[in-house]
Amino acid sequence: MSALLDQYVMNPLLQLAPGQILQWAMLQFYAFTLVVVRISGLMIIGPVFGQPIFPANIRILLILSLSMLITPTLHDQVTVGFYEMDINQDHRLSRDEVPVHLQDRFDSLVVNAGRQGTQELSVNDYKFVSTMPTSLLDYAWSILGELSLGFSLGLGVYIILLSLQMAGQMIDQQAGMALGEVFNPGFDMNASLSGQYLYFIGISIFLIMEPVNGHLLMLSSLIDTFQVFPVGEGIVSTNTLDLLQTLMHQSLVLSIKVAAPLLAISALISLSMGYLGHTVPQINVLVIGFPVRAMISLVVLIFTLSGAADIVVESIPTAIDQLSRSAVM
Repeated sequence: MSALLDQYVMNPLLQLAPGQILQWAMLQFYAFTLVVVRISGLMIIGPVFGQPIFPANIRILLILSLSMLITPTLHDQVTVGFYEMDINQDHRLSRDEVPVHLQDRFDSLVVNAGRQGTQELSVNDYKFVSTMPTSLLDYAWSILGELSLGFSLGLGVYIILLSLQMAGQMIDQQAGMALGEVFNPGFDMNASLSGQYLYFIGISIFLIMEPVNGHLLMLSSLIDTFQVFPVGEGIVSTNTLDLLQTLMHQSLVLSIKVAAPLLAISALISLSMGYLGHTVPQINVLVIGFPVRAMISLVVLIFTLSGAADIVVESIPTAIDQLSRSAVM
């Protein structure tokens, strides 16, 4: 009996197991590499994580740690995405409920599940399916899509924080402190003193903002993309590109709003100095005007800090939410 069991049951299983295990391991490693690439896109340019002052070894360790935690949960992420897309909550997913970029995947799952008649999928039918790329070119295309998805999220948040840097640049130009530019390792370029000051204030508020810290909100939004974009199917839609363009315009408007009080005060100081130089020619306007302008600008800069804090608290969560929504449309 034992010999028959070994011959007809155990031996075929032993011959089949190594191939199945190897295939499963290859699929898991393939999914892991794509998760690493998507998170790396955020770490390349995202606030705090993407700055040169953030140690590269810590950045790599964070990417690998998050990827090892996310990869085993990819099936659960897709299940959550199923219920998010089920608009009428009937536990059935139809083609009109699926975003455009997922309709091809929906059609293939319908065929695999044998649901051509109903054209609907249940939660058991809509499952995470990872297949190995047929060629190196397909693998490179998947990497490009995953990288661009994480990169776009980090870039959108970074653009908003850059408004503080631009506001500081304008402030220093009007306050006469533009010659005091120093090298900023965070940007790998020369930056104005006020620009650095406002930017670091913005980063500090970004890290401690409530109810959710900015960096955690950003990472959470990236992880949520696995619900709608399974690994290997990440792509940046035209809606996201249009939103990034809108955020660039919004960043410029925010920088002008932050610098507006000082720009107005500088205009009044210039008019006052011009009137003083015309009425009292004996006074050296250049000697008096520079310290007066610098002193008043510093006082006004202190009062603009609340405006910079409001920009971070109000604009960053809104930008992250808009980027997340544009990805699924």
